[in-house]
Amino acid sequence: MHMEDKFSLELSQEEGILLLTGARLLDKLVAGVTIHAKERDELIREIIDKLAISLTPALSTMSDELAEAIVESVLSYDEHEEAEFIEDECHEFVEASSESNSPSYPMYSVDQTLPMLEKALVNHRSVCAQYYSFARESVDSITLNPLTIIREDGLWRMVAYCHEVDDVMVFRVDRIKELEETTNEFETPAAFTERNGQQPYSSYC
Repeated sequence: MHMEDKFSLELSQEEGILLLTGARLLDKLVAGVTIHAKERDELIREIIDKLAISLTPALSTMSDELAEAIVESVLSYDEHEEAEFIEDECHEFVEASSESNSPSYPMYSVDQTLPMLEKALVNHRSVCAQYYSFARESVDSITLNPLTIIREDGLWRMVAYCHEVDDVMVFRVDRIKELEETTNEFETPAAFTERNGQQPYSSYC
């Protein structure tokens, strides 16, 4: 079968981030494990570079963090250690000033909410969340504009603009009890781009 040297392919941002994450996983988990794999390794990295420049810097960074988190979970998984970790964490609380009453162990499953937030972030769509507040010991109904998602201390966190508070804050993804997509589009605020990485945001408590 004859193959052309080049071909064009139109991808949405969501499709691009999925392919980029997959390519980075391939590079981290497979590349270099066989003899004479140098050319293949270089090809994979060329693909990564091409996909990365087609996405926004924030999405490219998020893709790298997702790949790192998956590799870490695959390579470092240990049932016994994980069971001990969960048992210990259930009796401890985060001492950080911004989340002094928030337990460090996950509350709700992120299996469904995390992909929905990633999709909303890529498509610049607002979401309606039922978010547990430790300060009020209640579930708040809030509307969020997802700006970036990071993994920190074993938990997924999202920086988002909260319509009710009228401010950009940090939210723990595992504290979202329910999540609904909306058709409302938003633009990333200039203040977020300018401030990114220079000063930490307050956590929604």
